[in-house]
Amino acid sequence: MFTTKEIWEAGRAALGLAPTASTAPAPQTAPMAPVSEVFDPSDFDFEPRAYRIHFKNGHSGEYDGASLATFFPFDAVQVERVEPVEEVGQGA
Repeated sequence: MFTTKEIWEAGRAALGLAPTASTAPAPQTAPMAPVSEVFDPSDFDFEPRAYRIHFKNGHSGEYDGASLATFFPFDAVQVERVEPVEEVGQGA
């Protein structure tokens, strides 16, 4: 079992926030993701069909490829993967 304080401090550390206790060591900042891991919508050939966009926060949604080819309204850093709807769950 963990105490409420231990859970609170672990959550703050996971978010990269300073610990509440003055004796605790300073948190280390998480390294930035390499540029190669960031989704680049200009490199993706969107076709006029439905795509499921999976975000790093666990959410996803279906969007029209013809619209995405013209304007990509999402923060590319937050995109985990993009796949055609008919291929979702097939590991393609």
